[in-house]
Amino acid sequence: MAKPERVTYFKTTITDKPGALLAVAKELKVKNVGLIGCSGFDAQPGKAELYVLPKKPEKLRNIWKTVGIAFQEGTGFLVRGTDETGALLTTLEALAREGINITASSAVAVGGKYGALLWVAQEDVEKAARALGVK
Repeated sequence: MAKPERVTYFKTTITDKPGALLAVAKELKVKNVGLIGCSGFDAQPGKAELYVLPKKPEKLRNIWKTVGIAFQEGTGFLVRGTDETGALLTTLEALAREGINITASSAVAVGGKYGALLWVAQEDVEKAARALGVK
């Protein structure tokens, strides 16, 4: 099994229009906030949900609090490894064996490596961490 790690994500709502994500990305660059990843999708008419996974959660938390951006914070699990057929099976089996439902997932493979983000219900985070051998 690839070594999963616990990650902090931040969820916010942005306007669902051309350039909205660009504006956020520019602001993060100006504030020198490095990202592990980001994911977004339309949530309701005119609004989109944006999930940001910063390399330094405390930095993004402080910036968004200071500028008054409303956000929710949560914990997910990032799994990285060599891209091969069935690469996530051991991780998924560990969660299933403990009866933990994955509420959302996102994965990508590039250059022979993959990364997958797994979300579980927040009340299952500690149980999932134990199942995955994560601190």
